[in-house]
Amino acid sequence: MNMNQVRVVSMIAIISIIWGYLWVTVKIGLEDFPPFLFSSFRLLIGAAVLVIVLLVKKVNILPEKHEWKPFFILAVLMCVGYYALSTFGMQFVDSGVSSVLVYTMPIIVSVMAHFMLNERLVMNKVIGLLIGAAGLVCIIGTKLFHLSFDLTLVGEAIIVVSAFFWAGANIYTKKVGGAHHKIKMTMWQMLIGAVLLFVLLQVNMPRSQI
Repeated sequence: MNMNQVRVVSMIAIISIIWGYLWVTVKIGLEDFPPFLFSSFRLLIGAAVLVIVLLVKKVNILPEKHEWKPFFILAVLMCVGYYALSTFGMQFVDSGVSSVLVYTMPIIVSVMAHFMLNERLVMNKVIGLLIGAAGLVCIIGTKLFHLSFDLTLVGEAIIVVSAFFWAGANIYTKKVGGAHHKIKMTMWQMLIGAVLLFVLLQVNMPRSQI
């Protein structure tokens, strides 16, 4: 294995560790914050960092008139549909199970891409998806035989629904992303998503609980 391959494998390993530990930190955060408020803060912090990056790169931050619609749609799909719903569902589900359930997304997005992006499900892809699905079943298999209609099941269902929104966001990004600056697009979807979640929080929660 040459140095370039070592570097790639190392980066994948580091990303996997950071991404895996994310679910633990979210679960800890939910002990002190309502899920929508927690998600809103996460998005605001991320958006603030990307604003700095855009300023350093001297990129015009304000969207063009035609960019508002796709940025808003991505905010609804990714930030409200995925981040907020998955965080809400995690209130009732263990962090490990949550991370597994949300990774039904690659299976969902592959099927959606077959019909919406003309990315055909060739045999190699089908075999890969079946192996991935089998892996998911092996991880949560025992739970499938002991389902009970309680808040845990509701939380698991919400997390799976959030995976559909994540898949939808990926498909939509593939369709429109090439026409926009990637960092700018990400920053605005996060900022709009944070505002939408904060508005939802204000509407649905008594002020004394915020």
